Amino acid sequence: MTAVAIAFPDQTLRAQVRGVIEQDDLSQADVARQAGVSPSTLSAWLAETYQGNEARISAQLERWLAARHSQQQVGATVPRMPGFLPTRSALAFTEALTFAQVIPEISVIAGGAGIGKTSAAVQYAACNPNVWLATMDPSTASVHPMLSEICEVMGLMEKSASRLARAIGRKVAGSQGLIIIDEAQHLSTAALDQLRSLHDRHRVGIALLGNETVYARLEGDGRRAGFAQLYSRVGVRLTQHHAHPEDVQALLDAWNVSASDEAKFLRAVARKPGALRGMGKCLQLASMLAAGHGQDRDLGHLKAAWSRLSAI
Repeated sequence: MTAVAIAFPDQTLRAQVRGVIEQDDLSQADVARQAGVSPSTLSAWLAETYQGNEARISAQLERWLAARHSQQQVGATVPRMPGFLPTRSALAFTEALTFAQVIPEISVIAGGAGIGKTSAAVQYAACNPNVWLATMDPSTASVHPMLSEICEVMGLMEKSASRLARAIGRKVAGSQGLIIIDEAQHLSTAALDQLRSLHDRHRVGIALLGNETVYARLEGDGRRAGFAQLYSRVGVRLTQHHAHPEDVQALLDAWNVSASDEAKFLRAVARKPGALRGMGKCLQLASMLAAGHGQDRDLGHLKAAWSRLSAI
């Protein structure tokens, strides 16, 4: 849906902006960031003390209001994803995380995309004290970027590269905590060994989550002297390539999918790369397409949604 700017007299526009700030519990900084103006400019504009090009700022805020209204209309038709589901896979992942924290130990959870590893980790971190979930990517592959990411998750302000590990050590010592590393396949051998060192020195649990290459590296490299220390300390190795049929059924139930043709199609989607995540996105988009036409979701909407998602 294309946003259409609405022309307001300046006083009406200011009232509209103030109303949105109050109603949606936004800060002026939030509005400034979304509208593409500086916080100081917005503050002066609202106070009617802005000395610059007021027409330009008013035009930007008009566009922001129009776009926000359009986005809210679209958002109202988008069904929300179900919350955390205690599926068979999720329970197995949770057990591995619990083991790593309680013992404490190093656990490795490896598997295909979209089977619920991250969802289980997020839920575990939300429900247990002293659990820190840090997500890696290619830019955090080496030791210092990885430690910086962990520090940020822990709320530590240490900036000195040589003191990052010490700061983390002080944070986790005696905490009976757990550091969860998601997307761990991105980490270098040196970064993985640094995590092993944190575990050894401070008795903190470590959980490594990632694709199948995480466990393959541990198993293959673990026979080499440089990797043996880490490999020998892994207590739980959980590898799962696909979502279990019970996981798929749980998601079908959460979305109230009862039609046999829809269920059959969605089970096929869940066997593809992306698994439960792809299945959920397909259901979400199909429901949105159906709502947009004032119809109940059916197999045609699911096929249309999947064709769009699989083409991305």
